[in-house]
This record gives sequence, C-alpha cells and structure tokens, in this order.
Amino acid sequence: MPSAQTRGIHVCEGGFFIRTIFATLDYRSLTIALTSIFLGATGQFLFRLGMIKYGKVTIEGVWSQLIGIILTPAIFFGFVCFGISSILWLVVISRWELSYAYPMVALGYALAVFYGTFILKETVSLPKIFGCILILLGISVLGIFGQVKQ
Repeated sequence: MPSAQTRGIHVCEGGFFIRTIFATLDYRSLTIALTSIFLGATGQFLFRLGMIKYGKVTIEGVWSQLIGIILTPAIFFGFVCFGISSILWLVVISRWELSYAYPMVALGYALAVFYGTFILKETVSLPKIFGCILILLGISVLGIFGQVKQ
C-alpha cells in the first residue's frame, strides 16, 4: 500500500490528513470548470430575468409561445451562456472523473441564491443559507479528499 506521502496526502501536526492541493491541482481545468459553472448559473439568472419580463406561461402554452420566449433578449443570452457552458463542460469531463466534476456544479446553486437575493431581490431564508453552506462544505470535502484522474 502506498504511503500517505505518495498518495498526495500530507500528515500535519495533530494527526490531521490534508491533501497537498497545490502540488496536484490542475488550475487550468479548475478555471474552465468554474467558468462553465458561472456561465450555467448566469444562464439560469437570465432565464428568470427574461421570464419576469415575458410573463407566466403554462406547460400547454409554452409550445405556441416558444419563439417569442426564445427571442426575449435575456432568454436568448441565457441560451448563449448555456451553450458556452456546455462546451467548456465537455473539456472538464474529458479531464476529470464525472463523480469528481459534477458535484462542483452545485456551486451554481449557491451562485443562483446570490443572483436571486442581491439582483432579483428574492427573499433569503435560513434554509437557503444553510443549504449553500452545506454545498460549499461538500465541495470542499471533494476538493480536499477527492481524486482527479487526468
């Protein structure tokens, strides 16, 4: 069995195991992943902004109104953000294991709460805050203990 040092884990005082992140982290892939996640969340924000302007639709009515919805500027640019996000995400999952990469998408949920609270003036609640904290903690666990095969 490989030692802790050869597995990229550093033993610190007090017996805590901390991954030597700076030695193994692929900053380029991380930057691409974060950009993809940011664009995906921004696309969701633009969809919401566009639908506020367009108005409410029903599942039955959405098909007959689809062209008008898509041509709403905010929604159109939301699709552009999603398209670019998807292309960047292909790069990420070509380099990282899906089980490592995909949970990072949860950062988009935290960003959506930010957009909703500070730009759309939606109400913020303790469950939203607690959920965002849990998401960030979960992603931190992956970042510290997850293994990325490139």
